Amino acid sequence: MSYWTRTGPYRLVVSAKFGVFALLLGLLGMADAEQPSAKDAGRRSSNGTFFIDCRGNRDSKRVLSAVALSEDATWHAYVEVTIDPGCLHTTRLWVAQANRAYRLVYLIPPKRDLTGNGMEILGWARNSTMLLAKTELWQDGSDAPDTQQVLAIDGATGMVYEPDPKATLQNREEKQCGFRVTDAGFGGDSNIVILVRAKFFTELEADETEADVPSAKRCGNTEETWSFNYATGEVKQVRNTEPFHLFKKAFIQNGQSK
Repeated sequence: MSYWTRTGPYRLVVSAKFGVFALLLGLLGMADAEQPSAKDAGRRSSNGTFFIDCRGNRDSKRVLSAVALSEDATWHAYVEVTIDPGCLHTTRLWVAQANRAYRLVYLIPPKRDLTGNGMEILGWARNSTMLLAKTELWQDGSDAPDTQQVLAIDGATGMVYEPDPKATLQNREEKQCGFRVTDAGFGGDSNIVILVRAKFFTELEADETEADVPSAKRCGNTEETWSFNYATGEVKQVRNTEPFHLFKKAFIQNGQSK
């Protein structure tokens, strides 16, 4: 059993009866009975769903990830991304217990300034119902920076935990810093600590070079690992050698594990 708090720089999204966006789910008219069982989902595509280039697509497109299994194979999850004309992406995360219907637990709609989005399942916490995923949002044809997020989602309850990535910039407020998440996992054998590793760099405007940025404003190029502890609310930098604990196993359309 996990013990989580709302203290510290976190955003916590509570789902209603397992789904994070229950209202949106109802509006979209997606009934549980229409969703395949976890067993049937083994025949779906293994195409990547983190970033899908929509340029050149005139028709709607649907991409499904491989199915990620929990360590005891009790819980299954996959990502579905639909791309509509105008490069409008909608990303959905589906979770199910084995041989039961899938439930929608997270949805990313296209936004006016971030029409593109995607998600990658990183894995499951060991001996747990906690799933870890990474998301990305972007504006097609724009120089604006992408937005990344790491999510920990409890498959049993549908509750979502979002470490605030801006907390890693708290000592860089006077600098032009950007970052890219390179990896994430759980700390130790506990799923109450989320570790996020990211590369930090000087964020540049269009047609700007690092030489144009005053030295005091430059962020430098470093890789750091940060710990988000949901039991204490503590956020701190840890060593890059800190191991990530994550169970990774999936099956693809031919039913074989990878």
